[in-house]
Amino acid sequence: MGGMTVLILFFALIFLGVPVAYTMVFSAGLYFITNDMSLMVLIQKMGGSLNSITMLAVPTFIFAGCLMNNGGLSDALFKSVLTTRIGKIKGGLAHINVVCSLIFAGMSGAALADLGGLGQVEMKAMRENGYDDDDSIAVTLASSAIGPIFPPSIPMLMYALVASVSGVKILLAGIVPGILLMLMLMAFVAYLAKKKNFPYGNIHISRKEKVKLQLHGVPALLAPVILLAGLLSGTYSPTELACVAVVYSVLVGCFFYKGLSLKKLIASASETSETMSNTLFILCGASAFAFVLTMEQVPQTMQALITSVTTNKVLLILMVNFILLIVGMVMDTGISIIIFTPIFLPIMKAVGMDPLQLGVMICLNLVIGLYTPPFGTCLFMASTMTQKPFERIVKAITPYYIPLLAVLLLVAFIPPLTTWLPNLFF
Repeated sequence: MGGMTVLILFFALIFLGVPVAYTMVFSAGLYFITNDMSLMVLIQKMGGSLNSITMLAVPTFIFAGCLMNNGGLSDALFKSVLTTRIGKIKGGLAHINVVCSLIFAGMSGAALADLGGLGQVEMKAMRENGYDDDDSIAVTLASSAIGPIFPPSIPMLMYALVASVSGVKILLAGIVPGILLMLMLMAFVAYLAKKKNFPYGNIHISRKEKVKLQLHGVPALLAPVILLAGLLSGTYSPTELACVAVVYSVLVGCFFYKGLSLKKLIASASETSETMSNTLFILCGASAFAFVLTMEQVPQTMQALITSVTTNKVLLILMVNFILLIVGMVMDTGISIIIFTPIFLPIMKAVGMDPLQLGVMICLNLVIGLYTPPFGTCLFMASTMTQKPFERIVKAITPYYIPLLAVLLLVAFIPPLTTWLPNLFF
C-alpha cells in the first residue's frame, strides 16, 4: 500500500462521512498492516505526539477560558469596556465587541471560547441596543478570529510543536498581527456604521455607577496584562503561563466576582475534558497519518510539485495562502497544522521566509477557514447559538472577509509584523 493509496482512501472515507479522526487512524493502521509493520510503532507515534510540555499548555488555556466564562470575568470585562467613551460613538457596541475580543483573546487563546462565552453577552447587548441580528452575529464572529492569533494562541502553540520553534517566540509573533486585526475590524465597523446607520451606544448611567463598573472590571482586565508581562519577560514558558491563568481565574472567580462555585468549577473541568478528548484524539490520528505520509515521501513530492510550478517568492506565497485557505474550509485547524507544516516549512524557508512569519500566516489562513463554508466550525456554532439558518450566518459574515484577508496579505508580505517583537525581546 503506497502513499497515493493512503491519500485516496483518506479522501474517500471523508466523502462517505466518516469522522476525520477515525479516517486518519484507519488509513494509517491499514498502511501498517498491509506493509507488515508493527502496530506498536503506530501506537507509539500516536501517544508520543502528546508527550510535550508545550502541548500541555493547550488544555490548560482552554480550562482557563472556561473558568473565566463561568466565573464572571467575561461579563465584568464587557461591562467595564462598555462604560468607556468607545461605547458612546456611532456603532459603539460593535467597536466594543472587537476590543473585548482582543482582551479576552489574551486570556483564552481560542475562537470558540470567545464566541461561546463573551459572544453571548455581546450579541445580547447589541440586540437590545437596536442592532440587526445579522450585524451583531457578523461582528461577533469576525472579532472572535483575534483569539487564535493573539497570545496565548492555541493553534500557534501547536505550530511551535510541529515546526520545532520556540513557543514563547511564536506567541510574541502574534501580538502585532492581533492588534492589527483589531484595528482593521474597527475601521471596517466604522465604515459599516456610517453606511448602515448603526445606533449610538446610548449608555445612560451615573458617574458613580460608571466608576463602580470600571473598578469591578479591573481584575478581569488584569488577566491578559499579567499573562503578557510573563510572556514578554521570558521568565515563564507557555505551559507555566497557562497554569498562572488557571490559578488567577479560580482566585478571582471565587473570591472577587464570587461566580465560580464548586458546581461551575466541575462544569468547567468537564467542558475542558470534553473539548480536549476530541481534540487530542484528532491530533493523535493526525500525527499517525502525517508519519505515514512522511514515510512515503508525500511532503517531498508535494514540495517538488509546488516548486515545479514557480520558484518566484511572491507567487509561492500566494499559492501557499490559496492552498491553506482551501484546506481551512474543509479540515480541522490542528490536523491541518500537523499535516501541512512539514510540507510548506522547507519551501518557504528556502525562499527566505522566517518560520515565525510562516506560523502566523498558516494559523491566520486556517482561522479564516473556521468562518468559511462548507465546514466552518464557528459558523455552525453561531447558527446553533442564535437558532439562525446556516446560510444566513454565511451571508452576514461575508463582508468581513475583507479585513480578515487584508491582514492575511499584510502578514504574508511584511515580515516585521511578525518578527520584530520576538527579535526585540530575544
